[in-house]
Amino acid sequence: MSMDPSVSMEDLERRRRRTSSARKASQTPQPPAHLSTDSEAMAVINEIFNPRLKLPETTGHYKLPEQLSADDQVTAKDLDIAKLAELKEVFTLFDTDCDGLISKDDLRFTYMALGNEPNEQLLEQMMQEAHEPLDYEAFVLLMCRRTQELDPEEVLLEAWSKWDDHGTGKIDERKIYEELINYGDKLTVSEAKEALSHAPMVKPTTLEEAPMIDYPAFCRMLGGMRKRKTP
Repeated sequence: MSMDPSVSMEDLERRRRRTSSARKASQTPQPPAHLSTDSEAMAVINEIFNPRLKLPETTGHYKLPEQLSADDQVTAKDLDIAKLAELKEVFTLFDTDCDGLISKDDLRFTYMALGNEPNEQLLEQMMQEAHEPLDYEAFVLLMCRRTQELDPEEVLLEAWSKWDDHGTGKIDERKIYEELINYGDKLTVSEAKEALSHAPMVKPTTLEEAPMIDYPAFCRMLGGMRKRKTP
């Protein structure tokens, strides 16, 4: 095959690149058309793979949430689907023999894998709290009872965001510390330090930057299993 002398090598290379780009674009898998992102489950999946800071859009003073006790009944529709997804992952980690149940041996092995010496009395106490057999549904019910009185994550996020004037997702640790020991139900210095000891911190970008709390991550740690009730 003879090459057309009127076509330069540069033109041929440009054509080749355009053809290659078009072929790759046509082979890129597209999401099925029937999948809708409107459902709650799809919203959670999208949030897992595309996390972004979402702060509550509220105005005015913070309103205290409805209080619940450990004896109140919570139905499945009251639970936060994102928390259920996290519990499923935790259950899978505890179910070391993959039989769909968490046994005392599973707990013992998990403790050892984490570098802790298993306490047989504690393991027995943990198993007695649950309704046997401890499958995933029983595990969810157990965790619901243990976290029943905790506020939903969205409620906590709204409360903490009142200190975030610029919507950055960060709050000065010293600012929160001063609030805890000086206002409202005042904490002692040791209580305030203990309350903030496990707060996730934002990695500083400069040596001069003050310690900042990643409060959305802190709210995920502290939040209960329930969704926020809509009026």
